[in-house]
Amino acid sequence: MNRPQFVFRPNLRDPAQRRAWQLLQGQPAGERSAYLAACILKASDQAAAQKELRAMLREELGKIQVTAAPAEPKPKKAVPKSTLDFFSALQEDAPE
Repeated sequence: MNRPQFVFRPNLRDPAQRRAWQLLQGQPAGERSAYLAACILKASDQAAAQKELRAMLREELGKIQVTAAPAEPKPKKAVPKSTLDFFSALQEDAPE
C-alpha cells in the first residue's frame, strides 16, 4: 500500500506562506508531517470552537432587549447672590 503524498510549494512572495515555510523548516526533518498534521487539526478545532461560540452568543444576545436609559435632567444651577444683587441694582436705577 502506497502512502499518500503531499507537496507544499510555498509562494515566498506571500508573507503568510513565507512564515509558514520558515516555521516548517524549523522542525526536525522526521517530524514535519506530524507538525503539519497538528497545525491542521488545531486550526480545524479553533474554527469549530469559534463557530460554536458565535452561535451561542447569537442565541444569548437574541434574548436581550436593549433600551436607552432615560436622560437625566440637568441639575439647575443656583444663581449667585452677586448676580441677583446686580440685577436688583439695575431695577432700582431704572426709571418707571
